[in-house]
Amino acid sequence: MVLLHLPDRMRVLERLVGALRPGGWLVLEEFDCGWTPVLAAPDHEAQALFERVHAALLWLLENAGADPLWGRRVRAAMARNGLVDLTATTYAEAWPGGSTGITLHRHNVDQVAEGLVAAGIKPGELDSFRALLEDPRFVVNSYPLISVRGRRPSGRTDR
Repeated sequence: MVLLHLPDRMRVLERLVGALRPGGWLVLEEFDCGWTPVLAAPDHEAQALFERVHAALLWLLENAGADPLWGRRVRAAMARNGLVDLTATTYAEAWPGGSTGITLHRHNVDQVAEGLVAAGIKPGELDSFRALLEDPRFVVNSYPLISVRGRRPSGRTDR
């Protein structure tokens, strides 16, 4: 869950693949931050608030050179870099308000609160967002964690 934050992620991936010995394996686990459906909310306004703040957060990430959708691109990028025997699995779970997982959203927002306000989110909306994350009636899907494994070809026909 590092490469999605790096503007030069493709160059880093090339270096990681290049560092593998023949037959060596690379495992990358990355979030796909673009799929976070609200599963339950106290009302429509609460759902709209979450979606608006989350969209502004993703916009800030993209402007900083991150790729919030990198998780869904990892397998193809590994294939383009010559890895074979690729497998991918995806894990996600429901995060209710007040749960440990949902605190990721709070930490993310707290880290870039000034940027969110500059992007048009009102300070009162951030307070309401934080309160929503504590409300057990609010449930959002976690970011899907996509785990991709690939092997550098050994150059032999027998594995």
